[in-house]
Amino acid sequence: MSRISKLLLVVSLSFTFYLSPFTLKAQDSAYVRRVIRDLSSPEMFGRGMQNRGDSIAADYVRNELRNNGVKPLPGVSVGARGIGVKDEYFQYFRFPNTTTWPPIVKAGYRSQNVCGYIPGETDSMIVFTAHYEHLGMHDDTIFYGAHDNASGTAAVLDIARMCNQQRGRYTYVFLFFGGEESGLIGSGYFADVPLIKMNKVKLLVNIDLFCGGDEGLMVVNANAKETKPYVDLLEQLNEQRHYAAKIGRRDNARNSDHYYLSQECPAIFIYTLGGPFGGYHSPEDTCEGCGLGNYMNFMTLLKSFLEHL
Repeated sequence: MSRISKLLLVVSLSFTFYLSPFTLKAQDSAYVRRVIRDLSSPEMFGRGMQNRGDSIAADYVRNELRNNGVKPLPGVSVGARGIGVKDEYFQYFRFPNTTTWPPIVKAGYRSQNVCGYIPGETDSMIVFTAHYEHLGMHDDTIFYGAHDNASGTAAVLDIARMCNQQRGRYTYVFLFFGGEESGLIGSGYFADVPLIKMNKVKLLVNIDLFCGGDEGLMVVNANAKETKPYVDLLEQLNEQRHYAAKIGRRDNARNSDHYYLSQECPAIFIYTLGGPFGGYHSPEDTCEGCGLGNYMNFMTLLKSFLEHL
């Protein structure tokens, strides 16, 4: 074999190795697309309080967890807001009164967090979270909520599938919160009434707004001393393979479900930068507008990240 032929062979093998993590792209992104489509369908009523769309969506998420072999999170806790009742994946809570649209929720309205886990070799935990509910309806107008946040819910369910195939050292916990759009109600309740030992959480990763991503990823609460080493690792892994156009950093903010939990454990919030996606807090936020061209790159980055923890 000539020197040029050997060089071409090395280049070819290197190129094949580089692409190999993405050979299942069509199959895996098909699952995520299906979940986004189902959660943003008219039958979910925008996943708000109208026609109990949030409960329909919670049932759907629970069934996906069960079908993917994720166990219901055990335990009932007592916290500052009362008794946290959990029944087969559900932790129920009630809303305070909210007075602004969107959304308006009557005081006392009952919703639920959906909670599951995959046991590991230790009780040290990696936690993934997303909010499954959305704005619901205004008169006859449905706010479908594909990007916000059927996409993040689908991503966390997909991570659960992946973790169940590769059980390891850590216990993986998956939390899907209600009431995010009304002021982080569900995640705030879980922080007050935890069903896990928060001091055992190595890292919590919240995923919200996960379509598109042509401009990369943003990490919120990236600069705190307890989270900076993790974000540094994420950046280092991205520099090696360029899974995302960039990894941006922001200080902590009360802009998603990680916020109250970040006061109890190391927690970051990841969202995409740039399109394409259908819209934000509008009826145009539909499955058809969701771009998933970057999705498997981001998932491969997260998988590599987990392998290095």
